[in-house]
Amino acid sequence: MSYLLYLRSFVSVYRHSSISRAASALSLTQPAVSRHVKLLEGRLGATLFTRLPRGLAPTPAAVELERQAGPHLDALEGMLDARGAGGALAGVAHVGATSGFIALLLPALAGLHRRGLRVDLRAMPPPALLSALAERVIDVAVTPARIPHKGVEYQLLHECPQRLVCAPQWSGRLPKSAAPRGLPLIDQQGPAAPLTPYWKQVYALDPEAPALVLPDYQTALDAARAGAGLAVAPECLCRDALRAGQLVAAPQARRPPSFALYAARAKGPLSERARYCLERLTEAAARW
Repeated sequence: MSYLLYLRSFVSVYRHSSISRAASALSLTQPAVSRHVKLLEGRLGATLFTRLPRGLAPTPAAVELERQAGPHLDALEGMLDARGAGGALAGVAHVGATSGFIALLLPALAGLHRRGLRVDLRAMPPPALLSALAERVIDVAVTPARIPHKGVEYQLLHECPQRLVCAPQWSGRLPKSAAPRGLPLIDQQGPAAPLTPYWKQVYALDPEAPALVLPDYQTALDAARAGAGLAVAPECLCRDALRAGQLVAAPQARRPPSFALYAARAKGPLSERARYCLERLTEAAARW
């Protein structure tokens, strides 16, 4: 018996962290996808997912299976898509992102060359992204700013809490519930600097003046990791560093501000290339 269909269902569930979203992406029923996963688990003699209050979590066996099987399935589907669609994906897709989020997008866009699709990825501030979309200089953009424009439409891509993080060397000086005092703070340039809104919502205070003001979230996190001070960042950007012990999170006295990322596109028909990039970004965002 061929288990290729079961592997395809498994990879979709893995990437969406959900049976229902995987079934929708594959145009299958939820019972069919569940059955495929169970049959694959029986064949392997291993559990692949555990249920969470929201979604599914892959087991170590699932992580290893996706690592081995995922790229091969992508390559097979890419070959069939390119032949069946007459090479509709071949060419360049122009993608934009706010500075600081490029690294987050790269795993979603990696490997597209196997389908003949090249990506021109540009970093711009939100207003420039908006203009580039409206003028169709770029096809798709990822931005934390939902700026209204009659020619641009948005979809929520990801939402997560903000975290206050620092290098482990500062952890002994972090109070359990009060605002950290006497420690260097890192903020960002521009009108959406996160330090003051975070401090006011979590600690009901104004922060001390920052020791460093940097261009974006990624450079702020790099500085925090190097021991330069405490930085505010979305959980999606600092989660891996927290898990690896490169950063630690300060306790939060109150619920922190939420952070949202949007996928933006010009209204009207999308090219196959742009549509495929948007689908890949949407799938990846479920794992951020």
